[in-house]
Amino acid sequence: MREKEKGLALPYSYLVDNIKVLLIFLVVFNHIIAFQLVRDDLVVRHVWYAITIFHMPAFVFVSGYLCKKPQSVMKNVKNLLIPYILGYSLTWYAYIWCGNSMDYEILRPSGSAMWYLLALFIFRLTIEALGKIRLVVPLSIVFALWAGTRPEFTTYLSTSRIVVFFPFFAAGYLWDSKYTEAVRRFKGKWVLIPISGILLFAVPHFMISSGMPVDIFRGNHSYVLCGLTDELGIILRLLMYLISFVLILTFFAVLPDRKLPWTFIGRNTMGIYFFHYPIMIVMSGLLILKIPALVNVWALLGVSLVFVLVLGSPPVDFLYNGVLKLLSLILFKREKKVKDEGLEDEYDGDDEVQYELILKQRRKAIEELAATLETEGQTIEKAAQQTGQPDSSGEQKEH
Repeated sequence: MREKEKGLALPYSYLVDNIKVLLIFLVVFNHIIAFQLVRDDLVVRHVWYAITIFHMPAFVFVSGYLCKKPQSVMKNVKNLLIPYILGYSLTWYAYIWCGNSMDYEILRPSGSAMWYLLALFIFRLTIEALGKIRLVVPLSIVFALWAGTRPEFTTYLSTSRIVVFFPFFAAGYLWDSKYTEAVRRFKGKWVLIPISGILLFAVPHFMISSGMPVDIFRGNHSYVLCGLTDELGIILRLLMYLISFVLILTFFAVLPDRKLPWTFIGRNTMGIYFFHYPIMIVMSGLLILKIPALVNVWALLGVSLVFVLVLGSPPVDFLYNGVLKLLSLILFKREKKVKDEGLEDEYDGDDEVQYELILKQRRKAIEELAATLETEGQTIEKAAQQTGQPDSSGEQKEH
């Protein structure tokens, strides 16, 4: 089911919001079980590994899919960079308040969930240019596989994660709604569910039984720092790309494209992402997450649901966006309207083809103007000859 949003010419699909609701729930649930339960329950550890493989890649894909329009630097500073600084600071303060030790390293956001905002900021500013590269998705995957062998790609400015997750953003950017329609019409689409289930069981089981850490799926470090050889690291990262794209395809194929009672949360995921992790840190510091009744996967599923419903509610979204608007009003000047001098076409590009086109357009305009002036001159001369009036040179014609 589709409808037109206010102020938007493009149709809006409920499917995207339903996918975002599922993914933000998995983000919250995956974070909350990591505090305690994954150490105590082997089955939950398998679930944790499985979710970690695909939940952020899918989220990045959807972000790329929604990033079709050219991106303003200032808009992204307001909507992403400022929340990144605020979110990291809030997470850092939550750690300190709970008596934990954490250096304030805002350029290394690995201790928080805010790396995604920094990565999204870089993705949005570069995708318009990088998205024009032929085969950008496979080329960026190859680059990411190579980057895992290099120690230069680290947590500093989330360079490692930016490189690892960029293929998903590029793929989402290039994904068209007609592809979604084709996938949803495919009669054999339901086979994607068992395929996804088999992959999500087999890879975590192999890794846990072999004692391999989940870090490789976070994209935060080189293969060596993840405790893997380069060869094994490349294989596991390739598996991450494979499984994530299969799951993304599954979501677009089978999730409902209609308005559900919780669909509205898909429009308010930023507030959930911003607030949930600092709150969990405080809950952990207060030992709430160690209460026996909460050391249970079903209890934490319920807690995660409460997080999503409360933090995704309109009042929290209003608060989140209101604070951003207030800070933007304080920090930045109002944008002045620049008078249009009609020069955009001439200065919009710098390639030789466009320059030649401009010259041809100018020559044609000059030729048309010259022809018009010549015709007008001939008309005036004929009129002067007929009436005996001076012609354009000011002389009297003889009869």
